[in-house]
Amino acid sequence: MRKDAEKESNLSKVLVKGSILSFSSRIIIKLGGLIFTMVIARMLLPKLFGVYALVLSIVTIFLALTELGIGETAIRYISEAIGKKNKLESRSYMRYFLKKKLILILISVVILLSLSKYLSFSVYDNPLIFYPLIFSCLYIIFDSFRGFLLIFFVVKKDLKPIVLLDLSSQILKITLSILAISIFSLEFAISGLFIAFFLSSFITLIISIYIILKKDKKLFFGKTKKINKSRINSYWKFLILASISITIFGSIDTLMLGKFVDLEYLGFYRVSLSLIITLSSLFSLSGIFLPVFTQIHGKRFKRGFEKTVRYILLFSIPSAIGILFIGRHLIKLIYGSEYLLGASSLYLLIPIVITAPLTALYSMVFNSKEKPKIVSNALLVSLITNILLNVLAIFLFKDNPLLMIAGVALSTSLSRILYLEILRSRAKSEFNFTLMGKGIRKPLFASLVMALLLASFNYFIDINLIYGAIEVLLGAGVYFLVLYWIKGITKKDIGLLKSLFLDRFKQSTKNKINLKNQQKH
Repeated sequence: MRKDAEKESNLSKVLVKGSILSFSSRIIIKLGGLIFTMVIARMLLPKLFGVYALVLSIVTIFLALTELGIGETAIRYISEAIGKKNKLESRSYMRYFLKKKLILILISVVILLSLSKYLSFSVYDNPLIFYPLIFSCLYIIFDSFRGFLLIFFVVKKDLKPIVLLDLSSQILKITLSILAISIFSLEFAISGLFIAFFLSSFITLIISIYIILKKDKKLFFGKTKKINKSRINSYWKFLILASISITIFGSIDTLMLGKFVDLEYLGFYRVSLSLIITLSSLFSLSGIFLPVFTQIHGKRFKRGFEKTVRYILLFSIPSAIGILFIGRHLIKLIYGSEYLLGASSLYLLIPIVITAPLTALYSMVFNSKEKPKIVSNALLVSLITNILLNVLAIFLFKDNPLLMIAGVALSTSLSRILYLEILRSRAKSEFNFTLMGKGIRKPLFASLVMALLLASFNYFIDINLIYGAIEVLLGAGVYFLVLYWIKGITKKDIGLLKSLFLDRFKQSTKNKINLKNQQKH
C-alpha cells in the first residue's frame, strides 16, 4: 500500500515537473509567436499579412513532409530503450531515425522547389508568394533538423535546454524579422521574413549541437546494432498518415480561403486563428508525457491520464469563457483596429481552446501504447468533415467574404469537436478512460461565476488597456477563489506545486555551491 502511494506521489511529481518545464517552453514559444505575429501584422497590414499567412500554410505542409511522425516514433522507441537502460539500442534507434529524417528533408525541399512556380502563378495567381516559397526551403532544412535534435532532450526528460533554446529562437526570430521588414521593400518583405526564419533556426541549431555534444554525445556516436525495423514501420506507417492529416487539418482552412477571398480577409481570419491556437497550446501537456506514458501501465497509466485531463480543464475552460468577453479587445490590443473584422471568426473558434489540448493528450495516449492507427483514422474522418463543411461555407457565403471566413471558422471548430469525440469514444473502449464529469463540473461552475463578474464589469465600464488588465486579474482571482471554495483545487495540489518549486530551488542552490567549491579548488 505504501509503495503504491509512493509511486503515485512520484508520478504526480513527474507530471507536475514535466508540466512546469513544458509549460515554460510553451509560454516562450507561444508568447514569442504572439509577439511576432503582433509585430508583423502591424507592420505588414492585413493584405500583406494575408500573403504571409498563405505562404506559411504552404510551407507548413512541406515542413510536415520532413516530419511524417518520425519525431514521435523516435521518442517512443528511444524512450523505451532508455527505460530498459539499453544504451546500444537507444543509439541504434537514434541513428536510424536521423538518417530517415535527412532523407525526408531532401525530398520535401526538392518537391517544394519544383512546385513553387505552379503554386504561385497557376493555383493562387499571386506572384508575391513565389520568392518566399523559394527562400523558405533554407528555413525548412535547418528548422527540421533543429526540431529533430530536440528529441534528445525529451527522451532524457531534460527540458531545461529546450526552454533556453526556445527563448533564443524566439528572440532571434522577432529581432531578425523586424530587421528584414525594415530593410526589404514591401515586394520582398515576405521573402525577408523567411530569410530571418532560416538564420534563427541555423543559429539555434548550432547551439543545440554544442549542448548535445557536451551532455551525451554517445547517444549519437558509437557502435550500433540491428534493430527491428518491421516493428517500427508497423507503428510508423499510421503516424505518417496522422502527421499528414493533422498538418492539412491545421492549414486547409487557410489554403481554401486563399483561393476564394481577397488576402486581406485571409489576414483577418489568420490573426483570430493565431490567437486561439496560442491560447490552446498553452494548455497542451502531452509532448513531455509521451516518454512517461510509454513506461507506465495499469492503474498508474489511468491515474496519470486523469490527472493530466484535470490540470488541462482547470485552465482551458475559464480561458475559453474569458475570451467571449475580452476577445474583441484582445484583437484590437494585439493586432490593431485594422483587424477587428476578424472578431466574429475568433468567437466561433473558441471551442478549440478546450478541444485542442485534450485531443493532443488522447493522441499521445494511443501513440504511447502503439495504437496510432486509431489516431490516424480519427484524423482522416475529421479532416474530410472539415473539407466538406468548408466547401459548404464557401458556397453559401461566396458573395460575402466576412460571412465566409466566419463559416470556415465554425467548420474548423465543429471538425475538431468531432475529432475529440472519436478519440474519447475509442479511449473508453480501449482503456476504460472517461472524460465527461472528470474535472469538468467544478471548473465549469467557477467559470460561470467568473462570467457573471466579467459581464457586469463590461456592462458598467468601458474597456481600455488598464481596465482590461484589471478585468483579467479580477476574473482569474474570482475563478480560483471559487474553485478553491468548492474544492476544485485542493491543498494537495498547492502543496505538490510548492514542494516541487522548493526542491528545484534547493537543487539549484546546491549546484551553485558545488560550482563555487570546484572553482576554489
